[in-house]
Amino acid sequence: MTRITGTSRPGIGALILIGTLLIWLMPDIGHARKELLTQEEKDQQAKAERIFLEALALTGHGPTDTAPLVTAAAARLAQLGYHASADPAQPHDVTVKIKCEELKTWEGTGRSGGDADMVDAAVRLWKGPACQISYRFGPRWADWRHEVRTEFANPQEAARHAGQQDSGAYAIAKLIERIQADSFPFLLAAEWGQSTRLAAMLDAAGTTPPQKHLVIGLLGTMLATDAIPRLTAALKDPDQAVSQAAAAALGTIGHADGVPALLTLFKTGTAEQHRAAASGLGRLAPLHPNSEIVPTLLAALPAEPIPTQTLIIRALGKTTDRRILEPLRALHRAVLKQARSDSAPELKDLLTTLGIALDGFDGTHTEE
Repeated sequence: MTRITGTSRPGIGALILIGTLLIWLMPDIGHARKELLTQEEKDQQAKAERIFLEALALTGHGPTDTAPLVTAAAARLAQLGYHASADPAQPHDVTVKIKCEELKTWEGTGRSGGDADMVDAAVRLWKGPACQISYRFGPRWADWRHEVRTEFANPQEAARHAGQQDSGAYAIAKLIERIQADSFPFLLAAEWGQSTRLAAMLDAAGTTPPQKHLVIGLLGTMLATDAIPRLTAALKDPDQAVSQAAAAALGTIGHADGVPALLTLFKTGTAEQHRAAASGLGRLAPLHPNSEIVPTLLAALPAEPIPTQTLIIRALGKTTDRRILEPLRALHRAVLKQARSDSAPELKDLLTTLGIALDGFDGTHTEE
């Protein structure tokens, strides 16, 4: 029988102490980038309009002219109302750095946040042509990064197929083309908390449906309550993807002002809008228990097709409203009579969703 001597205990205790200290000292990486700024600095950042563009273009032969890159980036930023210049002597609120390379230099992981939580963050395995976009506010460089890549990974081969001799010039030119259409100004506006500037793009004549879709998603993620009127108007957009994105964003924001418009869309919209409104209302229902969301969804439930029933039940299951119990139990009994081992997948999905929703209360449906 092995005895545990007293000499091993200090080592174990030290390990526990070190582990505890590491956990206690470890920052919340999900908010690390934002916490670098004081509230006053965040307010100043939300007003940023003048941008100093610090550009660098590198090929296999060394640095090359950055004038075309600066022109393309400045024009792209101007579409959102920013004033960008490559002259450091000009007054500016923020510095945006764009570094474009024929072959990307590996830079390692970010200091905080990680790649997964940033849209189009740097891909560490990408070795082809790429532009790294970052920014500095005041004396500090932010951990936010955005990467723009070409469709090809091998610039020499791509240049040869295009009949070009200089692969570096060809790669940089293709990167500039990508900059001209890239979404980085929208992402910067969201990063800086400029919801008003983003919302205005929904009314701009040159904003494409994909750009509207992106802007709406960003406004939802920002919980931009000031954008609710414009998001409400976007529910009527003829592009179904834009309308559905607006419904999801209103649900994500969670404010009561989004409820009436989503209820109207649920009752009068197209089939796609109807389903999108149901999803948005499902996010709002737990937050606004005294609204008309639950009665409206329950009233519509019996006549809905199975996929929409599943969507509605999933939404109702997020609430603590016991008014849903009897209607869901009745539907559960009806579905049980139809369900068989060879039933359609959508019927099985409905049955599973009903079980999950009812189990959230007391699980009494399992006795039936």
